[in-house]
Order: sequence, then C-alpha cells, then structure tokens
Amino acid sequence: MKTNHHKKRRTLRFAGLLLLVALLVSVSALTACGKKNPGSVKGSEPATSETRATEDDQTTEPTEERIKAFDFSLTDQYGKEHKLSDYQGRVIFLNFWATWCPPCKQEMPDIENLYKDHGMNQEDLVILAVAYPDEDGSASAQREKDVEGIKAFLLENNFTFPVLMDTRGEAFGQYQITGLPTTFMIDHEGYFIGYVQGALPRELMDQFVNDALNAMGH
Repeated sequence: MKTNHHKKRRTLRFAGLLLLVALLVSVSALTACGKKNPGSVKGSEPATSETRATEDDQTTEPTEERIKAFDFSLTDQYGKEHKLSDYQGRVIFLNFWATWCPPCKQEMPDIENLYKDHGMNQEDLVILAVAYPDEDGSASAQREKDVEGIKAFLLENNFTFPVLMDTRGEAFGQYQITGLPTTFMIDHEGYFIGYVQGALPRELMDQFVNDALNAMGH
C-alpha cells in the first residue's frame, strides 16, 4: 500500500506535459516556505527557512497515466461551499497558501488580478485558494491564524478570490502539501495537469492558464 501511494504521488508529479514541464527551469528558481508532512501539520514544528526548488525535485519524465484531482468540499471566507468536482468542465487554478508565508503573500496580488481578469470565476477559469486555519491553538507552531484571523487578513489586503478554509487539514493531506505556496492546475475534465511549489510570477500564471484554456478549445 505504501509503495502504491508513492507511485501515485510520483505519477501526479508528472501528470500532463502540457504546462509545468515546459517551464521547470524557470520555476526552479522560485522560493517556497518549508512545511512538515501535511498529515501531522497541527502540533508539529514547521521549517522556518525558505527552500528552493531544484531540477532534481522536478523532473520531466513523462507518463501516460492521468490522475483525477482529489475531490473535496470546503467553505470559503464568505460562507459559500465549494465542491471541487462541481467545477468539472472548467479549468481550475488551485493554490495552497498561508498568511505567515512570505512567497505566498508575494504572489497573492497577482492571483487577485488573475481572478478579476478572468471574470471572477464566472468564466472558464476557476481560481480557488486553500488555507489551513488554526482553530484550537494546537497549530501555534505552524503560525497560522484562525478562520476569523484569515478573513481579517484577506479583508485588510483587499483579496476577494475564494479562500477555502481547510479546518481539518484534509485537503492539505490529500494534496500532500510539503511547501507553500503550491499551485495545482486541473484541466476541464478534472485531471491534474501538474503543479508548482513556489511563488509564481504573473507571466507564468498567464502561460499556465492560457495553455490549459487553449487545450479545451479556446
């Protein structure tokens, strides 16, 4: 079972050559905040230094197997529930982040602009972010705020794109988040295209999104 899980993770890493593989050299220079195993985030000590993705971390070995994005249902800062599979038929830009992570905060204005430029989730691109609130104080070492603190952060910085509150850390666990920010691109059929760990500049966001939209006939 453990071997199969590792194989599935490895397959996910290479899923779809369309977007991320073509730009791994550029992405390898981007930074990400270190993070412990998502299965034991609460109560664990996070890495406090930033890490850099390397070419060894992100290889271009292809695979023919396609992996469906892991489904979940979470509520955003406005109280609206989002079920990932409900967005099938549209491209999804799925970003995992934290308020304490400098590279996350660095890319958030660009995510906000991407959200507005593509119709605020009313068109063929859906922007979703996921945060892991500390609701019971057990994740104090993780440095994350509670739900109300995250809402206040978003309001203070005028970020309006949907941020889903993963209060139990289940989505973080499903997606095996080990560094922040991490962005997944999911195609209109609900399959992973690929992912990037590290802050993305706007030009890369645009290229990833446009390639995915073009693949669905735009």
